[in-house]
Amino acid sequence: MAAQNNHTEILQKLWVWSEEWQLNTNMLKEKLLLAKDKDGRTAWHCAAFFGKLEGLKTLWSFAKEVELNIDELLLAGAEQRQTALHLAAQNNHTEILQKLWVWTEEWQLNKNELKKKCYQLDKNGNTAWHHAACCGKLEALATLWSLDNEVEIKLDELLLVKTENGITALHMAAQKNHTEIHSPTII
Repeated sequence: MAAQNNHTEILQKLWVWSEEWQLNTNMLKEKLLLAKDKDGRTAWHCAAFFGKLEGLKTLWSFAKEVELNIDELLLAGAEQRQTALHLAAQNNHTEILQKLWVWTEEWQLNKNELKKKCYQLDKNGNTAWHHAACCGKLEALATLWSLDNEVEIKLDELLLVKTENGITALHMAAQKNHTEIHSPTII
């Protein structure tokens, strides 16, 4: 709750208290950073979903302190295997999308690894791109498009990606009547 409400002072205090109890690194990781609610969401997911950048930054600093690896945090999936990138895209949190991208780049992954990590599929085969299109989040799509150009993503890796039901982002936008997304001006 503190993360989703951007209460960074509370996050900091909770962290300090956990350290005072001398919890080992694994306990800090498992019981705090990777603890999931009934829907499989971590504090990280909540901060991304609600667009709480300062909360996300605070959690990122904790993750670095305990040397949590990129897969454990950035790729952690909630119940539907949605990552923080999926959640930020569907809610049009462009600052979060940009920050997640920067943090992924900090790991100095090669372009193929970066693409793989940023375009993880959720349980239904959706990427963050699909989520933004389905929810009509034009700014999120534009942000993802500009970030994608940095890694030279191919047309079939973004615009033509199909879900397990054969649905592309264009199908999703059309089904939801998001006509502004169909326009070539976003690209």
